[in-house]
Amino acid sequence: MSISLLRRHLVGSALAVGFVLCGAPWGTGQTASAQEQTLFMAFTDVDGAPVRDMTADEIVIQWDEVPCEILEIEPLDWPMRVTVFVDNATESHAAMPDMREGLRLFLNRLPPDIEVAIATIGRRPQFLIQHTTDRAELADALGGVISEGGAATFFDALYEEAERLDEDREPQYLPAIVMVAIGGSEGSLRTGDEVINTLMDRLYDNGAVVYTALFSAPYGVGGVRGRGQSRWGTDLAAATRGRYEEVVVPTRYRTILPEFAADIARRHRLVRYQYRVTYRPPEDASDQPRVQAGTTRTGLVTLATDNGNIP
Repeated sequence: MSISLLRRHLVGSALAVGFVLCGAPWGTGQTASAQEQTLFMAFTDVDGAPVRDMTADEIVIQWDEVPCEILEIEPLDWPMRVTVFVDNATESHAAMPDMREGLRLFLNRLPPDIEVAIATIGRRPQFLIQHTTDRAELADALGGVISEGGAATFFDALYEEAERLDEDREPQYLPAIVMVAIGGSEGSLRTGDEVINTLMDRLYDNGAVVYTALFSAPYGVGGVRGRGQSRWGTDLAAATRGRYEEVVVPTRYRTILPEFAADIARRHRLVRYQYRVTYRPPEDASDQPRVQAGTTRTGLVTLATDNGNIP
């Protein structure tokens, strides 16, 4: 197939993936090599329904408009897996009923086969229930979330979760982290640029997506309290293709958390029908190639990422 014909197939249906191998969007950039590479790809029809019968002959990957050799495609059945962190520190008392109700609606909106864990972050990150699909057990755990005082550990919770993800050597899921937080006092022990970069790298490498709903009033993210949570939530949403929402009134938890659940459900439907594509780039590839991915099958939309986290 000629390059011009390949280009016609890629236009409109392909996602141009300008990624840096083994790097992250916020990183300094690393040199891509001509060794075997991996790309995660999903395909939908015009109505958004996943396509499940792709073959290697129908997949096209180009580096700087030069075709790559497709070596193998592996269908994946990886569900989303959700970890919810609830801020139950001192400042959460007034907002807690709305946080609990929002999370109840969140659980109701999620597909029943998605595993969920619930943890609190007052004083220290602490799990109330590990990942399960049992909605009754999750509801019981949620009912036990109360304000317990002390400072929140927003960043420590994220760091420890990223560490757990990194230690899972053969994950069969894609993680979503939901931070239900207050813009109050922050007592995390981990600080510094190196720690933040480690967190970012681990989340990205494991295909994690982070959602944050942060109640800023009456404490205000413009003051000292809440600045860290606001900055981290904003940066993580951008870096992981997630979402950050500043909550002005606590009743907003009742609507924003189901919105998060709907987006997780959408991703869940797509990531379960991804393909892990192994390919060999051209011999004379540039150090920072422009990578394009698509299909020769007409009428399909291509979603391609380097870590499986479909936006």
